[in-house]
Amino acid sequence: MKKEEILNYISEIARKRNVDVLYVNEALKESLIVGLKKRYGQDSEPEVDIDLEKGEIKIFLNKTVVESAIKLGKEISLEEAKKIKPDVQIGEKIKVPLPLEEVGRSTIQKTADELVSRLRSVEKNKLYEEFKKKEKEIISGTIYQITKDKVIVNLGAVEGYLLPQDYLKSDRLRQGAVIKAYVVKVEKTPLGPRVHLSRTHQEFVKKLLAKEVPELQQNIIQIKAIARIPGVRTKIAVHSEDEKVDPVGACVGFKRSRIENVLKELGEEKIDIIQWSKDLKIFIARALSPAKVKEVIKEDDKFTVIVPDSDYPIAVGKKGTNVNLAARLTGANIEILKLSDYLDRQVKEKAKNISLKDLDLSDILLEKLVENQIINAFDLLITPDENISKFINYDIEQVKKLKKDIEEKIKEKFFSQASQEEGET
Repeated sequence: MKKEEILNYISEIARKRNVDVLYVNEALKESLIVGLKKRYGQDSEPEVDIDLEKGEIKIFLNKTVVESAIKLGKEISLEEAKKIKPDVQIGEKIKVPLPLEEVGRSTIQKTADELVSRLRSVEKNKLYEEFKKKEKEIISGTIYQITKDKVIVNLGAVEGYLLPQDYLKSDRLRQGAVIKAYVVKVEKTPLGPRVHLSRTHQEFVKKLLAKEVPELQQNIIQIKAIARIPGVRTKIAVHSEDEKVDPVGACVGFKRSRIENVLKELGEEKIDIIQWSKDLKIFIARALSPAKVKEVIKEDDKFTVIVPDSDYPIAVGKKGTNVNLAARLTGANIEILKLSDYLDRQVKEKAKNISLKDLDLSDILLEKLVENQIINAFDLLITPDENISKFINYDIEQVKKLKKDIEEKIKEKFFSQASQEEGET
């Protein structure tokens, strides 16, 4: 092989495989050794020297000098050895030059196959390292194939895939279309990098928003929490240490320009941008947006949220989506309560401490109620109407009116006390 041919061969392979020339040099050397061992025996000791500057390949077989050679891959007769080194002795090891033309076509082919295999392995490793760096980022590709089980995306040198749970129902998937996705994981396989993509991962929305909001990229604004039901709604809590910065306004953008660019990528999905607060009660109230919140009360390990009756469906959301997302966003156990239900509960709680004598009932009515173990207002309110009707000889409508009057009296007393306390504070 001529000098120019060797240099051109190594340079061409290095260019095509996008690897270093020195690596190709070493790979070729190792591949030749593998081929030579297959021809001359695994116990043979071939040696290859490639000089890139001179463009030369020298091949040797290290052989032991014997009187009469039997193992031609390992031994050389004394007579033949003296032609190489006149003063050689039996038992010595000697380098026996092997002309390239004597290597044989089979060995050359095996060398080429081995070299290609090694370079492919390097290529796969390089691709893996390249795409491993893109893990947890957004990447664009072209839809190559759509099957029942997955969508295959052409990412250039490798292919990515989305499983059915990784794309949105509103996604218009068609062959040849450009698609953006979040790189969930890059795995090394014998066939090359395996890239798992997703458009339903909550980090996909987070990264999309970050691309639109420079303040997020510069860490002027931080995303403190995110909760997502893909294709339905995402809630994102944002915060800035700089009091002059409006984190919600910055993320939404002028005339909603920034958030609209994110929504275009998500189809029918809605996004709520919420200002984070270290005060959990305030954070919970904001997380339930767009519902209006009257009050947030901590009760043991849960938070009871009082909302106007008209806002109850909004606070809960379709199939519980809004309260579910708010709970995930804040990490709190949340119970939504209508204002009317909350007041009824408060009335019954107060009723436990209100004697029947404080309700301005007639002596006859009081006597009949006490005879039937109804001692306070709470007992009266929770006893079934039918039972009360029998105890005091009232019809059902009269019983209902009696209970309603008692509830109103308790509310009046309760709210008047609460108003006075608020006025004093």
